[in-house]
Amino acid sequence: MPPIAISEQVGAAPWTPAPGPAGQPRGAHGQPPTLADMLPAAHLASRPVDVEIGADFDIVVLPEKQARRTVDLLAHCRPHPVGAAVSRPGEWVLFLPPRSGLGTHWPRPATHYDSGTLQVPPVLTVCDGLRWARLGNAGRYGRFYTAPLMVHPLLPLLG
Repeated sequence: MPPIAISEQVGAAPWTPAPGPAGQPRGAHGQPPTLADMLPAAHLASRPVDVEIGADFDIVVLPEKQARRTVDLLAHCRPHPVGAAVSRPGEWVLFLPPRSGLGTHWPRPATHYDSGTLQVPPVLTVCDGLRWARLGNAGRYGRFYTAPLMVHPLLPLLG
């Protein structure tokens, strides 16, 4: 099964994030950023787009079974700490705030990336094998980021 399209060659991002304090992306009116704020090209696209990892978000890749278990284990939290997620057969990609991996060991089954590129599907068009598993923690306009401090402690339990 092919992995999520992640490469170490970083090109120019095909989108421009909404600026926030100290270069941090943020949503409209000081709210947490949404999928629309962070990946507007995915809203307009009719096919998958490549986005840069690192400047505005890190990612963590989990096997699908463990990703679904994480979502279930955190279901009692409001707002839900798992934000947007891309899915391919067998794995999910969760979006984390930038620099979430600094000084942190992400235990198996997680694989953390803070650079490279990621292929994301369009929001409104169906693609073979690549889709949005979650559009944010409250749908398309829900929070984009997954809360790493909520997910990280669960990882050893998911193994």
